[in-house]
Amino acid sequence: MKTGITLYSATNEWVTRRYDLESLLAAVAERGIGPGVEIVGFQSIPTFPDVSEDFVRDWDRLLTKYDLVPTCLGSNIDVAQRTDRLLSDDEMMASLERQLDTAHRLGFGVVRIQIGANERVIEKVTPTAEKRDIKLGMELHAPEGARTPAILKVRAAYDRIGSPCLGFIPDFSATMRAVPPGELDQLASLGLAQEWIDRLIAEWEGTGAPFERFGRFAAAAAADGVPQPAIDAATMVFTMFGREPVESWRDIADQIVHVHGKCYGFDESGNEPSIDYPAIINLLADVDYRGWISTEWEGHVFMGPGTVDSLDVVAQQQALVNRVLGERASL
Repeated sequence: MKTGITLYSATNEWVTRRYDLESLLAAVAERGIGPGVEIVGFQSIPTFPDVSEDFVRDWDRLLTKYDLVPTCLGSNIDVAQRTDRLLSDDEMMASLERQLDTAHRLGFGVVRIQIGANERVIEKVTPTAEKRDIKLGMELHAPEGARTPAILKVRAAYDRIGSPCLGFIPDFSATMRAVPPGELDQLASLGLAQEWIDRLIAEWEGTGAPFERFGRFAAAAAADGVPQPAIDAATMVFTMFGREPVESWRDIADQIVHVHGKCYGFDESGNEPSIDYPAIINLLADVDYRGWISTEWEGHVFMGPGTVDSLDVVAQQQALVNRVLGERASL
């Protein structure tokens, strides 16, 4: 396994213009949190899904200058781009193919796809991916997991299509053991009393589909006069923090093409309290995964700019990954 970063981790610094693309890549190299670099196309490239020849040359120059490796390009399937209707399958295919062409020109061998790309669209773009020698990785992001109904449909489509370029990108957010403390602090700041935080956690740990559990919480909270902004914000607990079993990743072990090492924060011992890193890393080692783990700090969803240095958090995550691997090797 190799560690790198998705530049999405530096969203706070990006939106406040602390970094431009070159200075961010320089910081990644200086802090030793590469060499793998993943980007989200629509975040990092102003002209995405298209790029100019000048951009391609400059991108290659930066990778060489800072000794970095392109690992994965995050595509987006925004089916609601129009105001009058959702995109058709052909329109989604055309959009995704443009993103695949750009990924190829920039040297990415893996493209992250999302659940918005239905099975028909995936089948339509597979020949392009094969031609470009690109792996398409469906992101297994909360609330989805390897055994949820939506992903089981994708797995069945993969089996039917039978292409070696089709795979998955498990995200640690799908298999969490607790709600991040930072998220609970934000909800408290919005007026969610401790009694309701406890009930929220109980529903999150309960049974039923994510929106079913949120619905129970929201109805009870509204009836008790809990502030609506706090109830609305609590939606994220059920959509961003999944509770699928880590062991379910064994089902797709031979189709893992990339991994998102999600993290939200670390305690004084350097552990991530909301994610069982030893369980996940050991499973990946058990199945002989030898690809990249892109560190993905997503604490910016509840921690605004200036609260932490995101690249410091990335370094903590990679230190934890390497510590778990070291402990495994010493056994």
